[in-house]
Amino acid sequence: MKRYRPGLITLTCALLIGLVAVSCNSPAEPSTNPTPGGLVIAWFNGNSYTVDLYFPESDTLITTAYTTGDIPNDILSYEDNRIAVLNSTSSTVQVFDVNSTGGELFHIDLPSGSNPYQMSWDGNYLWVTLLLTAQVAKVDLSSGGSVSIIDIKANPTSIASTGSRVFVGHGSSYPDPSVTGGITVLDASTGNLVDSIDTPDNVNFMRYFSETDRVHAMTSIYDANDGIISIVDPISMQILSQVNTGGSPGFPVETGSGYAVGDGWSSGSIYFYNGAGVLTDTWDTGAASTCGLACIDDTVYITDFIDDMVYVADWTSKVILDSLAAGDGPQGILTIER
Repeated sequence: MKRYRPGLITLTCALLIGLVAVSCNSPAEPSTNPTPGGLVIAWFNGNSYTVDLYFPESDTLITTAYTTGDIPNDILSYEDNRIAVLNSTSSTVQVFDVNSTGGELFHIDLPSGSNPYQMSWDGNYLWVTLLLTAQVAKVDLSSGGSVSIIDIKANPTSIASTGSRVFVGHGSSYPDPSVTGGITVLDASTGNLVDSIDTPDNVNFMRYFSETDRVHAMTSIYDANDGIISIVDPISMQILSQVNTGGSPGFPVETGSGYAVGDGWSSGSIYFYNGAGVLTDTWDTGAASTCGLACIDDTVYITDFIDDMVYVADWTSKVILDSLAAGDGPQGILTIER
C-alpha cells in the first residue's frame, strides 16, 4: 500500500483490482538531446520526485526526464513549451523546457515552511497557495522573478485565475480547524479581497475554463464519497449549478462539449458532466485510481497513482488502448501541443 502526501498531509490509498492493459511501452533514458517532435504528455511522480514525458507521434516514453524538488504537488504548462512544477517541502517552483531533458532551466524560491500546494497561470503571473502560512504568492515566472505575498484566510489549497480575479479554495480543518471550506476572491492587480463564495466543505481542486468563462470547484471530504462540483460565474461570483459525483473528484478536463474528472484516490472511476451541471455518465475504468486526466481530441491519459501506470483511453467508447509505465506515484498530468 502506498501513501500520497499532498503537501504535508498524508492520505492512505485503498488498493483496488488493477487494470489489464493492452501493451506497455519501453521507456527511454533521459539525455541532453532534443526531445521528439509533436504533442507532449507530461506528468509528475509524487513518490519518486520525477517528471516523465511521452511523445505519442513517435510512441516514445522518457522516464525521469526531470528530477523535481521534495514532494511535487502540481504541474502546469505555460508559454514557450515550458512546464512549471511546484514542490511542497522544498518550497520551490521549478521550470523545465520540454524540448530537451535533463536539468531545470531555473527555479524560484517560495517562503520556507509555507507548504506550496497548488498553482495557476493567468498569462502574466503564477499564483500559488501557501497552505501552512495562510497566504498566496504572486510569482513573476522568469529567471530571477519577483515573489509577492498576500495574506488570506487559513487553509488555502486550490486556486484558479481568470486574469482579472483570483479564486482561492480553502480546505477543511487543516491546519486551522475553524476553517472548513469556501472560496476567497481576490483582485489580481491589487491582491485585495473582492468577495467570498460559500461552497461545500473542503475545496480540493479548481480550474478556470476560459472558453466558457466558468470556474469549476471540486469539493469532498476524503473517504466520505460526497464529491460535488460547483460551477461558478467569475463575474457575478454566484454558483450556477452543482454536480453530485460522489467520490473525490480531482482536476477536470474538457472532453468535446463537456467535461471529465477522475475520482482521485477513491476509485478508478471517471465522471462525465456538462456545463449545465448535469452528470451525464460514469465510467469504471478498472484502474486502481484515477488521479489525473489529460485530454486531446478523443484520447484521454489517466494517471494511476497506486499501480504506477498511465493509461491511454478513448473516452468516447470507454476503452483502454494502451499503458505507459510511469515512475513511482504518477499524479498531475497535462498535454502540450508544440
